[in-house]
Amino acid sequence: MPEIKPFKGLIYNLSLPIHKLVAPPYDVISDKERDELYELSPYNVIRLILNRDENRYESAKNFFETWLRDEIIIERHKDAIFVYEQRFEYEEKNYTRVGIICLMKLEEFGKGDIYPHERTLPKPKEDRFNLLKATNAQFDHIFGIYHDPNFMVESFIEKYKPVAPLFDFEFPQGSGTNHKLYEITDEDFIHSVVNLFKNRQVFIADGHHRYETGLMFRDYMRSLSVEKDEYDYILTYLTNMESKGLIILPTHRVISRVNKDSFKIKLLSELIYDFFEVMRVSSPDELKNLMSEFSRGTFGIYLGKGEGFILKIRDYGKIDQNLPAEIPEVVKALDVTVLHEFIFKILELKLDGIIYTHDFKTAVDLSEQSDKVAFLLNPPSVLDVKNVSLSGMAMPQKSTYFYPKLLSGIVMRKF
Repeated sequence: MPEIKPFKGLIYNLSLPIHKLVAPPYDVISDKERDELYELSPYNVIRLILNRDENRYESAKNFFETWLRDEIIIERHKDAIFVYEQRFEYEEKNYTRVGIICLMKLEEFGKGDIYPHERTLPKPKEDRFNLLKATNAQFDHIFGIYHDPNFMVESFIEKYKPVAPLFDFEFPQGSGTNHKLYEITDEDFIHSVVNLFKNRQVFIADGHHRYETGLMFRDYMRSLSVEKDEYDYILTYLTNMESKGLIILPTHRVISRVNKDSFKIKLLSELIYDFFEVMRVSSPDELKNLMSEFSRGTFGIYLGKGEGFILKIRDYGKIDQNLPAEIPEVVKALDVTVLHEFIFKILELKLDGIIYTHDFKTAVDLSEQSDKVAFLLNPPSVLDVKNVSLSGMAMPQKSTYFYPKLLSGIVMRKF
């Protein structure tokens, strides 16, 4: 069972402009965005999470130690569980996502009630491990989700949340996404929330590399005969999967170096009609509306210049028979699996020039280029994430994008 606990958080000095100090997670920051974050403030957390100096781990360590000494970053006096609230707009609707920031005890996957849904790669883990060794601190969070249809955590938050937040700001500026951070030190609140999670499963939504790095770092410290309890825990944000504010964005694909005339002949062949209903659309708006209406098993294809198509699966059984047998059923059911393992193959597309984007308009605009075709997807559901996680399997790469991202630097932690 997941074990969580409060901690003495590190936050930026309340006298500083927090909207200039935080950053998105390291793994979604481009080189251009990194440079822009550098320009925001000499104390921006980018210097800790994704330093551009030659010896960036040592540099991050030096920045961190200096900022602690100069009280740019301050350790809070009491153990607390923090409440992180994000208000944002998506598809012209307003949402609120509320979660808690705490420490969660590390568990080996398959040996407890913490479940991944993605596979990890060695290089990002090595990078985060080197940063952990250098700084002995965590500057961002694992993103976990849990099942709580009665919204018990939310009811505790409403009862104990302070009137005034520590931080209340918009980031990025002009985005309309508002971030609030509250600190709750009340022992009754902490006791209630800690006990609640003893009967919950936690599914990692984002931060798989950081979680596995936490396990590596724990084992590394044990190998040095350092048995400090704090190394058994990782900084974690937890939010309710039943919340309407838990949004997963689709990840669209744009394929390059496509001969559109030949592509269209294959797309309109009898072979495609055997498996899909094929509908023509004359605008991106029409395509988007139809995809939303049909939802699962629906794929949008846009060639540019007002020419698009919808493919809707006729019979999942026929598709299933043509997917690799080694793929588990729960993964076969995902649209992204059907796209990569069947549609791309039947259309004989080469994927070495693939572009990923979460923005529908960006994908459509790219398809206006003479050699590019956009494949538009609906997002997977939170239930998809849960089912794949419980199966012990992994979703294909670029399957989920939880929106909005959590901010690095809003609450930190040192060992």
